[in-house]
Amino acid sequence: MPDEILIRDLLLRTFVGINQEEREKRQDVLINITLYADTRDAGRSDKIDDAVNYRTITKNVIRMVEASRFYLVERLAAEVMSLCLADARVEAARVRVEKPGALRFARSVGVEIARSRQELTREPTRVLVTVGSNIDPVANLRAGVRKLREQAGLSVVAVSPVYRTPPVGKVDQPDFLNAAVAVQTSLPPGELKTGVLQPIEEALGRVRTADKNAPRTIDLDIALYGYEVLDLGSRHIPDPDIKKHAHIARPLADLAPHYIHPETGETLEEIARQLPQAGIELQDDVRL
Repeated sequence: MPDEILIRDLLLRTFVGINQEEREKRQDVLINITLYADTRDAGRSDKIDDAVNYRTITKNVIRMVEASRFYLVERLAAEVMSLCLADARVEAARVRVEKPGALRFARSVGVEIARSRQELTREPTRVLVTVGSNIDPVANLRAGVRKLREQAGLSVVAVSPVYRTPPVGKVDQPDFLNAAVAVQTSLPPGELKTGVLQPIEEALGRVRTADKNAPRTIDLDIALYGYEVLDLGSRHIPDPDIKKHAHIARPLADLAPHYIHPETGETLEEIARQLPQAGIELQDDVRL
């Protein structure tokens, strides 16, 4: 029988509900988590490497909840559950999410769910992917988006307008065309990158060099993966360039203006408005 790790009475504030007030004003949510895991190795060794890192799990839950907007408590509970089971040592978990004072005459209303690793099916995640090219850019951007639409395991749900932008760093090259694509996928970020995005880049003739600002046929990068904060090889997600360059932030804001950046707490629209817009031109005649 697995042991229990208890995270009790985590009080957070977020947007959850279906009426207008709930969509505009944060409410309290009370979260209780029970993690089921074998703690014998940690008990014997007294080493953190042998233990479930409940501190990391809690931080990830806090970050996700405070940056989220859900209609249903059930969905919020499911997202908390997925973070709990992201630790391979956790065999199962029980999650209770309550909204204090949400129902007249009741102290709180909520849901409690229990899932094991074996029965969990990864819920589709909304992922924002940036797309850029300055070698035959119209044809390559269209081909890149078309290939994304053809991929099994993901669905393209929205494509941003296209912007012409001057090159960064290496300025003696053609302007870039930049856009962003929103997809829904159950693929984990590593598999999405190496199994989908990189093969599309290779199929369209992308040649990688030591100069990250060199001309390219196509560039496909994960900018935001749900509300997760992670490192994927040498890349950090959320993409740090969101906060630095309007040619990254502007197309993303067009797709999801109210999306809250999980590290800054700002919406994408707020981030885009703060960045210099010089040289960025909307290309109304280019449709992807």
